[in-house]
Amino acid sequence: MFRNYFKIALRNFVKHKTYSVINLAGLGIAITCCLLLGLFLQQEWRFDRFHSKADRLYRPWVREIHQNEPIVNTITPYPLGPAMVAALPEVEAMTRIVTLDVNTQRNGDIFNERVHLVEPDFFRMFDFPLLNQPPGNPLTQLKDAVLTEEIAQKYFGNQNPIGQTFRMQLDSAMETYTVRAVAKNVPANSSIRFGILLSFENIKPLRSQKQMNHWQQVEAETYVLLKSGVEVKQVAAKLPAMVKTATNNKFKPGEYVVNLQPITAIHLDNTLPQGIEPVSNPAYSYILATIALFILVIACINFMTLAIGRSAGRAREVGVRKVMGAIRQQLVYQFWGEALLMTLAAVVVGVLLTVLLLPAFNELADRQLIFKLDSTTLLSLFVLVAVVGLVAGSYPALVLSRFQPVEVLKGKLTLKGDQNWFRRTLVVVQFGLSVFLMVGTLVMNRQLNYLQAMPLGFKTDRTVVIPVNKGGEEGLAIVERYRNALSSHKEIANITASAFAFGTGAWADVGFNDKNKVFRSFQMNMIDPEFIPVYNIKLVAGRNFDQNNTADKYTAFIINEAFVKAFGLPDPLNQKLPGDFPAHQIIGVVEDFHYASLHSKVEPLLLVQRPDSLFAGINDLMFQSSPDPDISVRLQPGAVAEQVALLEQTWKKVLPDEPFSYTFLDENIASQYQQEKRLGTIVTIASGLSIFISCLGLFGLATLAVARRTKEIGVRKVLGASVGDIISLLSKDFIALVVVANILAWPLAWYGLHQWLQDFAYRVDVGWWLFGLAGAATLLIALLTVSFHSVRAALVNPVKSLRTE
Repeated sequence: MFRNYFKIALRNFVKHKTYSVINLAGLGIAITCCLLLGLFLQQEWRFDRFHSKADRLYRPWVREIHQNEPIVNTITPYPLGPAMVAALPEVEAMTRIVTLDVNTQRNGDIFNERVHLVEPDFFRMFDFPLLNQPPGNPLTQLKDAVLTEEIAQKYFGNQNPIGQTFRMQLDSAMETYTVRAVAKNVPANSSIRFGILLSFENIKPLRSQKQMNHWQQVEAETYVLLKSGVEVKQVAAKLPAMVKTATNNKFKPGEYVVNLQPITAIHLDNTLPQGIEPVSNPAYSYILATIALFILVIACINFMTLAIGRSAGRAREVGVRKVMGAIRQQLVYQFWGEALLMTLAAVVVGVLLTVLLLPAFNELADRQLIFKLDSTTLLSLFVLVAVVGLVAGSYPALVLSRFQPVEVLKGKLTLKGDQNWFRRTLVVVQFGLSVFLMVGTLVMNRQLNYLQAMPLGFKTDRTVVIPVNKGGEEGLAIVERYRNALSSHKEIANITASAFAFGTGAWADVGFNDKNKVFRSFQMNMIDPEFIPVYNIKLVAGRNFDQNNTADKYTAFIINEAFVKAFGLPDPLNQKLPGDFPAHQIIGVVEDFHYASLHSKVEPLLLVQRPDSLFAGINDLMFQSSPDPDISVRLQPGAVAEQVALLEQTWKKVLPDEPFSYTFLDENIASQYQQEKRLGTIVTIASGLSIFISCLGLFGLATLAVARRTKEIGVRKVLGASVGDIISLLSKDFIALVVVANILAWPLAWYGLHQWLQDFAYRVDVGWWLFGLAGAATLLIALLTVSFHSVRAALVNPVKSLRTE
């Protein structure tokens, strides 16, 4: 019986090639999109779940409250972890993680690396397998190191790295470290990413005892492992008492609150500040999942609408089979079997296209996704075949199988009104989803163009940013040596240095209590006197720092307009900050410029050369990136490649033992919107594919409509109908459905896009003309699709049409 069904299905596919190709192409493309986006979403939603103890791993985070002003940090103070271990018996293990940008040296080659300092429990808590290493902590000595496979290959090639040495500069001098173990490369779906691990004890020579005991200076990410069977609520209830005891009642109740975040929630939780690694916006995952579902639904609708359109033709087959003794259940099996067979063929096509397109998708999504036909994938494909096949084949299986053989064979069967309405509803839904995606494409691209074109308040062109990777006086001395070495080259327009560069995220966050004991905060950057002129930042009052004025270096501040408004300083020049700060004065006010991304509004900003007088009066200080100086070089118009080569040559002459790296400022600025850019590109492609799949269905329906009305067309032409009349006759029903689809999709698209735009402090308006443009585009595409058959039918000789049965 099944063999017979299979043969009939194959014969139908071969006999009706056009509809088979349309269904195969539509479902194949849709399944490819589902597989590619599914791989992406699987990685997003399974972040950190590879740890065997993931259900017991938590990251503490801190919320400080000052006069109802909250400060939230996922980077925590050094004493937090040890205090939790000492006070909470429910904590089985703890590690603090600190990252440092350092220089390393191997066989004369110099590298700049980010190293992680971790504690002995690190490998007991997390599943980062060590190669050829017994279980336990390999970092037992201060100068022990663990490298990943990638770093070991980079430093030692094919040699056995165990026991090998390399040099590293954590402080002022290069010291020798020994490789004790090699870890497998960190999985792509990990919130902890490292290349070199060192013992946490290495932090002690770099930080004072006061810093290590300070509860309001944050620098370490802390993780705890709870004991088996312990409820997190049980631990959370003890945290206020732990804070009270550990800080000697320094804070009032509610002023300093420690919370616990599951490690599996970190990556998709953007309600908290990011820690060492960036997090993802969960809305984008839901958007991509919705896109995959939309495209799959559109392809399934194609299958169903074509089945409805072909129902009259297949009704005779149903009648004959019933006369020959077939029961309805057998017909249901037959039609669903055809749908499942078509879906299976589409899955094969989808898998082949996925393998072919995965490298391009990885580049687009900036991922290293791998498609494997393992048991999980095969089960997912089986479920996909079953669900899509049953949904897509539901109409022919449940409706066509009900046709009465007497009516069919007498030729009395007509498509009932409810079936017509069902088909039209499907077409409206199909094009409604396509319009939704098209409007989304237009708005997202317009928002991205707006972000890239919006004036930032400073110049970004022809600027090269070079990290120094040395802090304090040593870093400042490097800046001066490099500046002096480049000063005689005409290719260089100007040079400046700052603790934080544009495009690297938020600058230093400073908090203090004003004279009324009200907690206030602002952003801060340490700059030199050339910073404002190099970046062409506009001074609206006062003056810039004076290189020859020693007092400016230590006691002068420059603030922005947002600072003036936030602190209520109508005449800020020569005034002081409203806090307990040593002698200083505000010497200038700059126009607001967007030092952070356009996701957030311009916050109060203070610029200073040396922060000594500032640090003496603050309560909180948080760095989201290293405050080591970054050199900004403004180039003259000319050959950029040659100018960059000059920068590198000069660097190697001045600093032969330091690695040279650089980025272009405009690229740094653009990188702040990479997530939105990738999403916009994916939505654009998805919109195009949805329109293409919808048009495939419309093409098939138009083919059926022309075939059913061939004789009518001949009669109308004999009676004098023009080509335009025939095109209008065949097109108006389809065009009306597309118009209805637009009208229904527009309010849904407006609401969804309005919600998405709330993530941006500066955003475009969702103008009505965008919906009109999307509607006009879908109408034009639909009209062209239908007109292909309409024009052909209108040009056929009416005599030939009248002979057609």
